[in-house]
Amino acid sequence: MPQNVVKPSNQIVAYGDPLTVEMEIGANATAAKMLAGRVVIFDDADQTVKEAGAEAKNVVGFLEVDPEKTKTTAYAVGDQAKVVIGECLAVLTLLASENVTRGDPLVCAADGKVAKQAVGAMGEQGQIVGFSWETSNVTTDAEILVHWKPSAEPAAAA
Repeated sequence: MPQNVVKPSNQIVAYGDPLTVEMEIGANATAAKMLAGRVVIFDDADQTVKEAGAEAKNVVGFLEVDPEKTKTTAYAVGDQAKVVIGECLAVLTLLASENVTRGDPLVCAADGKVAKQAVGAMGEQGQIVGFSWETSNVTTDAEILVHWKPSAEPAAAA
């Protein structure tokens, strides 16, 4: 048995057997940003998704690789895509210049990437989507292992 989790070369789920659903890439999605390993939110029509924005609150899951394509092939608007919604270890894209340590809570960043949860007012930080499984501090986007485990964001006090 390996002593660590190995990042797969052409899939996003690194470990686990998470719940997945087939959904359509929505009309409001930016096709170039609909890449495997990017977090998605609901689009306007039922059963459609688009890329998540910074501090998203309505996260659906993340895109897995189309089995007939490669990890770097973007989905087009109207394509069917496998969306991972269940708990697992996954290789997601960390926003450039984010300094994360193992266990740090992660939220959505622009374009479906993830970033370290910032300190701020409760209900204004975005939904936690998972926890960093490794340390990273580079000036470019980085693929890191994430314990994908979305949770509800606490509501702000009224």
